[in-house]
Amino acid sequence: VKTGIPGFDSILSAGFKNNSSVAVSGPPGSGKTTFGLQFLHSGAKQFDEAGVFISLSQSVDEIKMDCKSFGWDVEKLIEKGKILIVDLRPFKIKNEGIARDDSMYRGEQIPFEHLTKFILNSIKKIKAKRIVIDSISMLGMQYSDKFHMSQGLQGMIQALENFDVTSILISEFSEKNKMPREWFTTSGIIQLDNQIINNEMKRTIKITKLQGIKHSEHVHPVEIGNDGLVIYQN
Repeated sequence: VKTGIPGFDSILSAGFKNNSSVAVSGPPGSGKTTFGLQFLHSGAKQFDEAGVFISLSQSVDEIKMDCKSFGWDVEKLIEKGKILIVDLRPFKIKNEGIARDDSMYRGEQIPFEHLTKFILNSIKKIKAKRIVIDSISMLGMQYSDKFHMSQGLQGMIQALENFDVTSILISEFSEKNKMPREWFTTSGIIQLDNQIINNEMKRTIKITKLQGIKHSEHVHPVEIGNDGLVIYQN
């Protein structure tokens, strides 16, 4: 599965393994959401593969604006049934206030049961081959029982891998934090990072793990330009 992200596929011996799940982790501003959206846009535009974007942090309008800023014709792809953006934020504005959406995240006998079913139905709706969940870290805040959180996450990832889709699970991570749970259950780990050097943002990417795929073990520079992410060899 080629990502279509300039420079990224060239640091792999092939694309992502079909039906695999890949965690894309990093601190805020490192380009994680852009990576996920570009993966879906390129899939629909270049490879005729429909994709679903599950948002747990932004509204659909905000995501569309992000795409528009890179010149991506996401509205047209949505009309054609090539991209589906789903707002599953745990907290939403209701009656001019902020309220929790308990129907999706509370009172489940099996953690993630409703969420997983909703995601699988979204995949069926447009016969998607790609899916991005942004971000898994938001889910961790909804469950007090960490064991059930890990159990539910593993079940959801297994369901996605068995559903003939390639998944990207976005998560917040910095070296100061504990290792994310999704790192133990996904078949791939990609780390994005950013640093301020001489008052300038320097972004990087490294592939920590991709089971069954040969890949670069170097840290590569990343730029976010007018057309999205670009990865450089060195």
